[in-house]
Amino acid sequence: MRSERFVETMVLAIAVLSSGIVFLDQTAINVALPAIQSALNADFGALQWILDIYLLVLSVLMLIGGVLGDIYGRVRVYIIGMIIFAAASILCGVSPNSTWLIIGRFFQGVGGALIAPAGLAIINAVIPSERRGRMLGIWGTFSPLITVSGPLIGGWLVDNASWRAVFFLNIPLCIIAIIVAYVYVPENRDESASRQLDWAGVFTLMIGLSGLLIGLIEGPNFGWQSPFVIGGLGIGIIGIIAFVWTESRVSNPLVPLSLFKIRQFTGINLLTVIMFAGLGGPFFFLTLNFQQVQGYSAAQAGLATIPTAVCIFLLSRFVGQLSDRYSPRPILIIATLFMMAGFFMLSRIGIDQPYWQVWFPAILVYGLGLAGMVVPLTTIALGSLPQRQSGIASGINNAASRIGQMLSVAVFGGIMINRFRASLISRSQTVGIPQNIRDNLAMQARSLGDLKPPNGLESSLEQSIQEIIRLSFVDGFQLIMLLSMLMVFLSLIILLLTVPRQSINIVEGK
Repeated sequence: MRSERFVETMVLAIAVLSSGIVFLDQTAINVALPAIQSALNADFGALQWILDIYLLVLSVLMLIGGVLGDIYGRVRVYIIGMIIFAAASILCGVSPNSTWLIIGRFFQGVGGALIAPAGLAIINAVIPSERRGRMLGIWGTFSPLITVSGPLIGGWLVDNASWRAVFFLNIPLCIIAIIVAYVYVPENRDESASRQLDWAGVFTLMIGLSGLLIGLIEGPNFGWQSPFVIGGLGIGIIGIIAFVWTESRVSNPLVPLSLFKIRQFTGINLLTVIMFAGLGGPFFFLTLNFQQVQGYSAAQAGLATIPTAVCIFLLSRFVGQLSDRYSPRPILIIATLFMMAGFFMLSRIGIDQPYWQVWFPAILVYGLGLAGMVVPLTTIALGSLPQRQSGIASGINNAASRIGQMLSVAVFGGIMINRFRASLISRSQTVGIPQNIRDNLAMQARSLGDLKPPNGLESSLEQSIQEIIRLSFVDGFQLIMLLSMLMVFLSLIILLLTVPRQSINIVEGK
C-alpha cells in the first residue's frame, strides 16, 4: 500500500509536468520564432497566429477542461489531454509550412486545455489544506522553472538541431506524465457536478475571441478601415455579447456569472487578465530583439533570460511558505512593483549595449517580481471558491491568464508594427533615403527585425538601412515595455481595491 506522502509526491509531479508541458512551448517557441520565420517564409502576422491560436483554444477550452475534470475524473481528463498534446506536437514538428504549424498549434491548445486545470485541481482536491500552501510553493518552484527555462532549451535546440526539435521535446515528457498519472495518482472528481456541458458558451466565446483576434492581428496588414477587419471586430463583439447572454440563461453555464458576485473572485481574475496582458509582450519581443537586433544566437538569447529562471527556482518555495504564514496580498503587491521596475529598465535599453551592465539588471529585477507573483496569485485564485469547485476556479483563472497573453500578442503586435513603420519612415527621411526605397521598407514593415534592405544597393546605403531597421525596432520595443509597465500598474490598483488584506479562503459550507 502506497504511503500518503508518496501519493502526494506523485500528485505534485503531475502538477509540475502539467504546467511545465503546457506552458513550455509558450516560452521555448519565442526563441524559435526567428528560425521559423526564415524557414517557413512567414511574416509577423503568421508568427502572431502561431502564438495566439494556441492561446485562444487554450483559454476557451480550459474553462470546460476544468469542468470535465470535475465531472469525469481529473486524472482521466489529464491523461487524454496528454495524448492529444503529444500527437499535436508531432504535427507541429513535421509541418511543411506556417498553415500546418498553426493547425498543429490549434490541437496543442485542445490538449493543453485538458491538462492545465487538471494538475492544480488534483493538488487542491487531494492535498490537505494545511500542506497545500507548501505543495503549491514546491510547484511554484519547479513548474515555472520548466516554463521559463524554455528559451534556454529552445535556443540550444534551434542552434544545434532545428526549430522542429522544440516540439519533439514534448513527446518524452508527455509519456512520463501519462505513466505517473495512470499508475500512481488516485482518481478524484466532484460527485455533485452536473454532466450537462455548456457547448453554446464554448461556441460563442470562441467566435467572440476569434473575431477580435482577426481584427487586431490583421488590422495593421489590411488597414483598420478594411471590411475584413471591421467585420472581424464586429463578429468578435457580437460573439462576446452572445456569450454573456448565453451564460445568463443556461442551467449549467461555462462561466457562472453568479461567481462574479464574489469580490475576490472577480478581482483576482480581472487582475490576472490585465497582469498577463502586460507580461505577454516582453518574452515575445525580447527574444526577437536579442536575435534580430542585438545579434544574439538562439542559444545566447535563451541564456540571456536565465536570471528569471534562477529567481523563480530559488524564491518560489520560500514565497509559498510566506503565503502559508501571512496573507499572499502584500507579497503580490511587492512582486508587481518589482515587475514594473524591470519593465521600466528594459524600456531604457537601446542597441549594442553590454549585457551584464544593462540587460542583466533589468531581467533580474523582472525575474524577482515574477518569482514573487506566481504562488500568491494562484493561492488567492484557488481560495476564492469552495474546494469542491477547485476545477472551475483553476480553469477560469488559467483561462484568464491565457486570454490576457493572447490579447497582449495581438494588441501589442499591432502597436509594435505601427511604431516600427512610423519610426522607419521618419528615420529614413532624416538620413535622406530615396523615396522609392522608403516606400518599399514601409510596405514590408510587418517583417519587423527580419526586414531586409532591397537587393542591389551600395554597401554604405545598405548598412545605413540596416541600422535604421534596428533602431526602429528598438523604438517599438521601448514603447511596448512602457505599456507593459502600465498594465502591471493597473493590475496593482485592482489588487488593492478588490482583494482584502486577509485574503479569503472559502471552505465548504461557508
